Amino acid sequence: MIQTFARRALQPQFRSLARFGQSNEEGDVSFLEQVYQYFDKAAALTNIPVDMLNYYKKTDCVIKFHLPLVRDDGTVECIPAFRAQHKTHKLPTKGGTRLSEHIHTEEVEALSLLMTFKNAVLELPYGGAKGGLKMNPKKYSKREIESLMRRFTIELAKRNFIGAAIDVPGPDLGTGEREMSWMKDEYTKFAGHLDINAQGCVTGKAISQGGISGRTESTGLGVFYGCREILEDYEFCTQAGIPAGLRGKSIIIQGYGAVGYYAAKYMCAYGAKLVGVAEWDGSIYEENGIDPDELQAFKEQRKGVKGFPKASEYHEDESVIYKECDIFIPAAFEQTVNRTNAARFNCKVIAEAANGPTTLAAEEILIKKGVKFLPDILLNAGGVTVSYFEWLQNLDHIRPGRMTRRWEETSKYKLLEAIQISTGLRVDVAKNQQAAKLLEGPSAKDLVFTGLEESMAVAVQKTKETASKLNISLRMAAYYNALMTIHQHVDTAGLR
Repeated sequence: MIQTFARRALQPQFRSLARFGQSNEEGDVSFLEQVYQYFDKAAALTNIPVDMLNYYKKTDCVIKFHLPLVRDDGTVECIPAFRAQHKTHKLPTKGGTRLSEHIHTEEVEALSLLMTFKNAVLELPYGGAKGGLKMNPKKYSKREIESLMRRFTIELAKRNFIGAAIDVPGPDLGTGEREMSWMKDEYTKFAGHLDINAQGCVTGKAISQGGISGRTESTGLGVFYGCREILEDYEFCTQAGIPAGLRGKSIIIQGYGAVGYYAAKYMCAYGAKLVGVAEWDGSIYEENGIDPDELQAFKEQRKGVKGFPKASEYHEDESVIYKECDIFIPAAFEQTVNRTNAARFNCKVIAEAANGPTTLAAEEILIKKGVKFLPDILLNAGGVTVSYFEWLQNLDHIRPGRMTRRWEETSKYKLLEAIQISTGLRVDVAKNQQAAKLLEGPSAKDLVFTGLEESMAVAVQKTKETASKLNISLRMAAYYNALMTIHQHVDTAGLR
């Protein structure tokens, strides 16, 4: 009989399988170990054989190489570069490319595993990947960064680690549409004459380079959609000790980059209130609310939040994140909510916009305080979902709505005409801008946003159903669903 995880719950050997991280002196563990802890906890809920679970846990392939860079002063520097493909059961693999002086092999392994699970939760046809360069982009010129990104692309291509059907990088910490556009340009020069779909080698590109409308906002918008859907659940909100619904909720955000800003923008537009923000140069607080757009304009000009005139409090550290609020949104780095600071939080809900922001030790402390979690592999999947739309656009060689927008608009006018004939009512569309706007066909961004909204709503609903059925947390439900999805695919396809 096949041995199942449930039957060997007391067996210690699997709990130590593939452990590379070591506990630190505060009792938390490395990021990779943290991800494995959540994996193990979810795996214990399944009846998947232990050997298959071990396979799903391990990274398929990791590469590390060094890129030579001729600095502007003529000196040569070697920059470490990484790419991990956690699972290639579905191709291409998909995951971001970051520029960070803290990146290392274990980090890209952990992040690539999270990408595999995130793709499975959203039912995207990808395996998980992640990569990047070990550098602080603030210390390099535009020319130097461009040189590195182009060389990184060539080195990935030579190793068969990039391509629309192989591995599709996207933006991450320290990168954006500029860097993705450089990578796309270099790859098409290298292989474009052999690959008609070469433009789909990366996502998050500038629109002029094959990018898609709405990609910049997508992760933050996905956070909004996910929070809105979950907070409509009366039982969830009752357990968290807050009224149902997102409207009226106070929010504190850690990290006010693109993800934090757009999450705040859409949530506040819906009726929530941003009361605090923590950034690299300190944290600000305003009980009456902070306008997300005004803060973003100030931050773009001053490169930080220090000195924002419409905040009643400024702190040189991040202590604002511990103030009382309904929802705390970590939108910066991994493990920012950990054993050492968990007891200081005074929020009701933690909505994880960053990757792996909460350690298991911290989660256990906060759950005892009644805090509810919206897990990262569900909540911050908006970016990869819209990247999927961009990838499809590149493979189709046509933007969303190009062949249907006018037809839909014409259909609306015909419907209005039929209503006017049957009722005798008249609407002068030429003089009524509101009516004319309602009759327009959807733009590419409209289609992207509604596609993202539908994707998030379906994923949230499935996660909630599993959580209710098995009486487990949303995090464990998301991990469970991902594991079962991966196992079903591999079990059907086979490994030979």
